[in-house]
Amino acid sequence: MAGPMNLSYRFAKAFTILVFAVLLLGFAILYYAFERTTMRSAIVKMEELNAYVAGRLTKEPQYDYLTFHRKQTRVFLQPDNSSGKKEQVTEEKYIWNRSLQSYINRISVTSFFVIRGKPYMITSVRYITVIEKRFLLSLLMVVAWIMVFLVILTIIISVLVSRKILDPFYHALEEIKKFSIKDKQPMQLMDTHTYEFRLLNGFLGRMSESSKKDYYLLEELTENTSHELQTPLASVKGKIELLMETGLNEHQFATLSAMNDELDRLSSINKSLILLARLEHFEKENIGSVNLSQILLDRIAYFEDVFAFKHLQIRTYIEPDVMAVMDKSLAVIVLDNLLSNSKRHNYEYGCIDITLTSYRLVISNTGNPPSIPGEEVFKRFSRGNPDQNSIGIGLALVKRILEIFGYGTSYRFYQDRHILTIEF
Repeated sequence: MAGPMNLSYRFAKAFTILVFAVLLLGFAILYYAFERTTMRSAIVKMEELNAYVAGRLTKEPQYDYLTFHRKQTRVFLQPDNSSGKKEQVTEEKYIWNRSLQSYINRISVTSFFVIRGKPYMITSVRYITVIEKRFLLSLLMVVAWIMVFLVILTIIISVLVSRKILDPFYHALEEIKKFSIKDKQPMQLMDTHTYEFRLLNGFLGRMSESSKKDYYLLEELTENTSHELQTPLASVKGKIELLMETGLNEHQFATLSAMNDELDRLSSINKSLILLARLEHFEKENIGSVNLSQILLDRIAYFEDVFAFKHLQIRTYIEPDVMAVMDKSLAVIVLDNLLSNSKRHNYEYGCIDITLTSYRLVISNTGNPPSIPGEEVFKRFSRGNPDQNSIGIGLALVKRILEIFGYGTSYRFYQDRHILTIEF
C-alpha cells in the first residue's frame, strides 16, 4: 500500500489528471469538429455557387456554367409544379475513388430558383477526401506530444505554485509539531493574505493559549488537591489508629478497622487519579532506557512477603538485561500494579507465572473468572472481581503509562488464569 501523499503532489496529480482528460476530450471534439466544419464549409460554398449560377443565368440566358465551373454544377428545368421546393443536401460518405486511391465523401446541394419565370433546379457537387489513418496518426502524435509537454508543465507549475500558496500551512504544521504545552512562548505563525489560512492561524493561536491555560489550571488544581486531601486523610487515619489502640470491644474495633481500610483506599484513589491527570500531559523527552529485568526482580523481592502470606507459588522466567525505553519511577508503578493485581485476584495456594523477554512481559495468575468483559478491565473504576478490595484504577493507570511509551497491553482469561501481556 502506498504511503501518504504530500498535499502539493495531490494537487499536481489532480491537475495532471484533469489536463489529461481535457486534452483527450478536446482531441475528440477537435477531430469531429474539423470533419463537420469541412462538410459545412463545402455546403455553404455550393449554396453560394448555386445562387451565383442562378444570378448569371437570370442576366445571361446563354451563360456557359459547365465551362466555368468544371462540370460540378448542373442546371435542370423543372415542371411548373416544382416551384417553392426547399433546398436539398445529400451526403454520401466513404466512397472508394480508384483514381485517388482513397475514400472520399460526396456532397451535393440542390437549390430551386425561378429564372425568367420558369422553375429551375441547380445542383452542385463536391468531393472531399476522407482523412487518412496516417494523417490522423500524425495528428494524434502531435497532440500526444503537446499533451506530454502540458502534463509535465502542469506538474512543475502546480507543485511550485501549490507549495508557495501552501507555505503558511506547512509552517503551521511545523509549529504544531514543535508545540509544547509547557512552553510559555506563543506559536510563531506565518503572516498570510489567504483567508482560510488566516482563520487556521487564528484558531491555532487561540487553541494553543487555551490549552496552556487549562494545563496550568489543572496543574494547580492537582497540586492543591493532593495537598489539601492528603493532609486531612492522614490526620483522620492517625486518629483512627490511636482509637484502635484503646480498649475497644470487638464490634468497635472491626468498625474502626473497616474505616481505616476505606481511608487507605480513598488515599490510594486520590494518588492514582492525580497521577493519571499528570500523565495526560506527560512529555517523554530525554527519556532513556531502564533495565526492566533488574527492576522486575527487585519488585518481586519486595512483594515476596505478601505472596508468602497468601501461600502463592511464584514461577519466573526473566531474560537478563531486558532494556525498555521508559521512566524508571513509572516502570516501578506499572510492575507494582501488575504484581499487586496478580496477588489480589488470586486465591490461596494459587500460582503466579512471570515471563519477561525482549519482546514481551506476560504475568498470569490463577483466579476466579472476571465478572466483566476482558476489554473493559483497562477502564477506570472497572473491577473484574467486585468482592476484591480493589479501587479499579490500577490497570487504567498501567495502560495509560504504557501508551505514553508506545507499548501495547492485552488481557484474557484462559483455563482459570488471568493473563496480562505487555508487547514491547
